[in-house]
Amino acid sequence: MKCRDIMSSNVETLTETDTIARAATVMRESGVGFLPIRDSKGKIIGVVTDRDLVTRGLAQGLNAKTTSAAMIMTSPALTCVADADLSAAEELMSRERRARLVVTNEDGTLAGILSVADIVEHAPKREGLRTVRSVLWREALGPRGGAAPGAPLLKDYPLAAEAAESESPPATVFSGGHHEVGTKEFP
Repeated sequence: MKCRDIMSSNVETLTETDTIARAATVMRESGVGFLPIRDSKGKIIGVVTDRDLVTRGLAQGLNAKTTSAAMIMTSPALTCVADADLSAAEELMSRERRARLVVTNEDGTLAGILSVADIVEHAPKREGLRTVRSVLWREALGPRGGAAPGAPLLKDYPLAAEAAESESPPATVFSGGHHEVGTKEFP
């Protein structure tokens, strides 16, 4: 299976001159939190996320109406070509712990976006779950819920660090369903 087979091709983008305010507006209107940024030739130069808007824009007091979104973007964008094998894209997402990849044509222009949701829906299940697990550990290794400021991060606990690096799935509690085929029933 190729990335082009399951990617989303209806993607909103920004230009390198669009402002932070424009990025926030496009995200709100489109219901997305991730926008590729194109240069004047249409090549992808980076991405801006809702997290970038908050941590690099709002938290630093930048003027959203005059500051270019390119000033706060993540660059270079994590990309793969549309004809890349899906397993290579999953490996890249797992290694970099990213929930989305920008999929490009051979010339560097946007072809689409490959997300963890696309993989969960379309990829072979075992490989898809491994990718999701790797990506989600990125989010899970931050502060623990209810922890005081300055308290150790979850990643600082040995068991969490081992589980994040492990390729085998962690031990789980299984209740209901058919254990022998790996399915679970939910009420």
